[in-house]
Amino acid sequence: MQLDLIMKTVLPAGLIIIMFGIGLSLTRQEFLNVFGHRTALLVGLAAQIIGLPLAAAITIQLFDLSPVYALGLMIIACSPGGATSNLFSYLMKGDVALSVSLTAFSSVLCIFSVPLILTYASELLLGNSRIVRLPPENIFLPLIILVLLPLLAGMIARRHFPAWAMKMHRPASLFSVLILISSISYLLYLEHQRFFTYAADLGGIISFFLLLAALLGYICARIAKLHARQTRTILIEVGVQNGMQAIVIATSPLIFNNPVLAIPAAIYSILMYFFVSSLYLGLWLATRGKSG
Repeated sequence: MQLDLIMKTVLPAGLIIIMFGIGLSLTRQEFLNVFGHRTALLVGLAAQIIGLPLAAAITIQLFDLSPVYALGLMIIACSPGGATSNLFSYLMKGDVALSVSLTAFSSVLCIFSVPLILTYASELLLGNSRIVRLPPENIFLPLIILVLLPLLAGMIARRHFPAWAMKMHRPASLFSVLILISSISYLLYLEHQRFFTYAADLGGIISFFLLLAALLGYICARIAKLHARQTRTILIEVGVQNGMQAIVIATSPLIFNNPVLAIPAAIYSILMYFFVSSLYLGLWLATRGKSG
């Protein structure tokens, strides 16, 4: 699939640079604060592991999706958070340490949650239960290479060269935005035929699911009385999913081996960036209005 080209070449290199830049803004104490206040971490994981599949189930019932598209929506719903969510948390002045922690923990937990949810969902929706197994290396290696190692490298650089790290903060932020815009544009360029072919049928439904999932994340954060930075971060983490992993689950000969199941994930992978980018633009305009 054409999405493979982006995820295996353009985005990985860009994300490594982005995560190094984010690491330049982080300290060890920020991560200790996350584990010192575990409520935000638990709320975020609950919103992802439970809230997203619940939002998918509600969407499926409301719109009476075909079984194949319904299962495709459930696949993206139970996928872990994407590493790009860390970038959005950074740009939107969220709790980046919380964002990275949620990405890491959700990626580990999905080893157990994805097989459980999708085995039940495939039996319920297709009448054909399949055993879903995700090789651990398919989750751990990308997480370590794309997120943790460059992030740690950035943090180490900040610790040993604090003046340089502070000087690089603004250029790294601008470069992150450039990579993000370029990646979205490239994704649209490669996938425009598929996107516009299915957007009429699924675009509105997937947009509703995305907004409902974000609303559930926001409600969970408000009930737990989390502060604004944590709430913003959880909303982003719930909205930005690992679309590539969902596509692999749908198309892999070892799992479902059905390209049609990947259609909701492909559309979601585009819409989620527009959704969170809109949030970023809204926050920027609000901040600009106050400063003006």
